[in-house]
Amino acid sequence: MKKIIYWTSIFATLLTMMTSFKLSTNELAEQIKKNMASSEQFKTNNIKINSLILTKKSGNDYNGVLTTSEPNGKFSYTVDVTYDGDNFTWKIVTPENIPAATQNN
Repeated sequence: MKKIIYWTSIFATLLTMMTSFKLSTNELAEQIKKNMASSEQFKTNNIKINSLILTKKSGNDYNGVLTTSEPNGKFSYTVDVTYDGDNFTWKIVTPENIPAATQNN
């Protein structure tokens, strides 16, 4: 009986550890920056990312500030991110007259 309890507790601990490996907010920001930089929108328009700072809003939702260097100057954008622990989506929030860039991972 002690062996069953022992192995059950080992299994439960391992399961908990395996399911708790979510990216930190800073790690998530780095992954999103890489994803953005490799996207067609950024490559085609020669957009270089200076920084992305994310803040957790609630649940799976994050807000961010993206700063870029572009052929016409430096710009700042608001970014909405959803991250479920495995996959993320990002959307650059822009004025209504400018199409927003979006990407899923």
